Amino acid sequence: MSPSYAAILLMGGEGKRFNSTLPKQFHAIAGQPIFLYAVKKCLQAGLFQQIILVVANEWIEYTHSCLSTLPTQTSIQIVAGGTTRQASSYQGILACHCHIDYVMIHDAVRPFIDLDILYDNIEQVQIHNAVDTCIPSADTIVHSLKGEWIENIPPRHTFLRGQTPQSFSRSLILQAHQTALSQGITDSSDDCFLVRRLGHLVRIVPGNDHNIKITTDLDLFLAERILQHTIATKHPKILTTSTKLQGKKIAVTGATGGIGRIICQRLVELGAFPIEISKSSSHYPADLTQHDEVQEVFARIYQEHGAIDGLINSIGSFTVKNLFLLSQQEIEKMIATNLTSVIYCCRYSQIQPKGHIINIASSAYSRGRKEYPIYSAAKAAVVNFTQALAEDCPHLFVNAIVPQRTDTPMRRAHFPEEDPNLLLQPHEIAEKIAHLLHSSELSGTILEVRKQRSSN
Repeated sequence: MSPSYAAILLMGGEGKRFNSTLPKQFHAIAGQPIFLYAVKKCLQAGLFQQIILVVANEWIEYTHSCLSTLPTQTSIQIVAGGTTRQASSYQGILACHCHIDYVMIHDAVRPFIDLDILYDNIEQVQIHNAVDTCIPSADTIVHSLKGEWIENIPPRHTFLRGQTPQSFSRSLILQAHQTALSQGITDSSDDCFLVRRLGHLVRIVPGNDHNIKITTDLDLFLAERILQHTIATKHPKILTTSTKLQGKKIAVTGATGGIGRIICQRLVELGAFPIEISKSSSHYPADLTQHDEVQEVFARIYQEHGAIDGLINSIGSFTVKNLFLLSQQEIEKMIATNLTSVIYCCRYSQIQPKGHIINIASSAYSRGRKEYPIYSAAKAAVVNFTQALAEDCPHLFVNAIVPQRTDTPMRRAHFPEEDPNLLLQPHEIAEKIAHLLHSSELSGTILEVRKQRSSN
């Protein structure tokens, strides 16, 4: 008979260092509670016959609500944690089914655990019965008894940074906990420490730098950047056979412009029905900077099509000019075109539950650029607006696309000397949007689109 495995996710922390009444494990990254990333990775691995979430008693009901959307047959059990990490870990072990041979214990606030780490843990625990996940230290290690004077600087390569998961045979880790309790040890922060007290060796498997533990506000910021980087560096294959968008009605603003036109063409190729909105649209003309016109055009769309399946805001305006040379009208136009129009369209579009809103911002959002400060500021506002809207609309998938410099007529008009080979092409943005429309997980995410370099 094959051995059986349980995953124990510890999520009983109060998050005292997180400066929030909401425990850190329930804060969202890309519209999804932090702990759900670890849960989904355990499900994806297909290794575990049981997944146990150890939760503070007052958050059990909320945790159940977060899990309600998971389509899975795997046994996910929620148990009340203790007052310390050691106590919570012990409760998780006790909750394992009697037939479980091995347990993997993981911090639920490490959302970026990857499959290689999971597989390595499971492979090695069958051989050694105790496994820890560790990474080298990039910093010099300093030994100080009281934090005032250096006692010693040991060789850095002999010290590692411990992560989770930690994996054990169930009988061994149960014995380690029961022995510790019998000897009055109740507040150990590490399960491997308890196993080592029995004299048992612990095998090391490599972790990785992305497997961070979210403890502070800064960690949450870093986690968002890790997720953005991970998504941005993926180059998915061009969609050719999917039928998921077949017949979907998706409004595209700025549909007759450079990027908007290519997006509409791509939607048609994938079987969707783009609803083209712009000043020069033949079917749905509208000045989207004007509140009344936006309200009217979306009311008409709803009357003719009902609730639509998505909205892609591709409208934008770009002017290269020193701030002090801009007229009042130019300033107001740039803000209205790049920001106000997006807000109005999101406000008045009527979208089906589980539909998508995709707002196209710009890489200029991350740092104000010389000669176009209004554009940079407006695009930064679009990103922040998108993140907030994702929280306000949990029934939708709301994301921002952030392209690098793109080869469009608008950009060529301002930078005619640029080498187009160094610029992102509109079809690359359209393809990223197509993949995003196929996703049913991401929300509140900033998705960078970078120029794909030739491998030659």
